[in-house]
Amino acid sequence: MRQYLYILFFLLSSCSSSDPKAIFEDRTGLSISDSISNVKATDNYELLEGEFSIVFKTTQSQINSWLKGSPPWNNLKWHKGRIPPEIGVAAQFSFTEVSGLEVINDDEATYFGDENLIKLLNDTTNYYSYVEDCCAAEKDLRFHDGRLLILQPHTKMIYYAVWDF
Repeated sequence: MRQYLYILFFLLSSCSSSDPKAIFEDRTGLSISDSISNVKATDNYELLEGEFSIVFKTTQSQINSWLKGSPPWNNLKWHKGRIPPEIGVAAQFSFTEVSGLEVINDDEATYFGDENLIKLLNDTTNYYSYVEDCCAAEKDLRFHDGRLLILQPHTKMIYYAVWDF
């Protein structure tokens, strides 16, 4: 029942605004005070499954102000580095192709697929925050539903995604 309420809330909240800036601020709790450009919002939810994402460019001072504060979703700190494969494989953002995982030696996973998406997910200068919205206790369903925010200080690009698979 709780999952259905979450889906209903998500659907209703996604209908409340078509402004990517307002949606980003509402869903991350981060305020955008500086300029943003190159905004691309992608919504490929079908039959209550899929991903919604917002990608944009901002200023270095905007990124610095976010990094000085608390990250979204009650995380205690910003993570830095490569996006863990179990999280990154769920997000496509605005890239044309998805990424997949290839497991090597039963414990090391590497991304394959869209070269630019792989480059983003493997970037060690990323700062990111994530939350698992469903199924954290069920090993086979980890990151079935979740949210991911990536800040890239060197490119000034911001990548936000929410998914439900």
